[in-house]
Amino acid sequence: MSNSEFSKSEVQLRKEQISAAKKAAEIVTLREWYDSTQHGYELEEYFKHYCNLGRLGKELHKRGVKRITELYEASNGVFVEATFVREDLDLLGPLCALACVFDKIYN
Repeated sequence: MSNSEFSKSEVQLRKEQISAAKKAAEIVTLREWYDSTQHGYELEEYFKHYCNLGRLGKELHKRGVKRITELYEASNGVFVEATFVREDLDLLGPLCALACVFDKIYN
C-alpha cells in the first residue's frame, strides 16, 4: 500500500471517529439546537426583540459557554457558526436569551 493510500484511509477513519464522537456528545449548532428544542418563555420573549439567533450566540460567547468548533469565512475571517454541546445550550440558552431581552429593554 502506498503512502497516499494509507493516509486516505487514515483520514477517512479519523473523520468517522469525529462524526461518531459528535453524535455521542450531541454536538449541535445553535440553529440545530433551536430547531429541535421545545421553546419556553425565554426564547419566545427573545424573538419578540430579535429576528435571528445571532445575538443569542454572541451572548453565549460573552458568558463563556464553550464552543466546540468555530467556522470562519475564508476570504475575510468573518465568523459564520459554532457548535456547542447540546446539554450546555439546554441549560444556558434560555438564561442567555433572557439576558439579551433584559439588555434590550433596559439599555
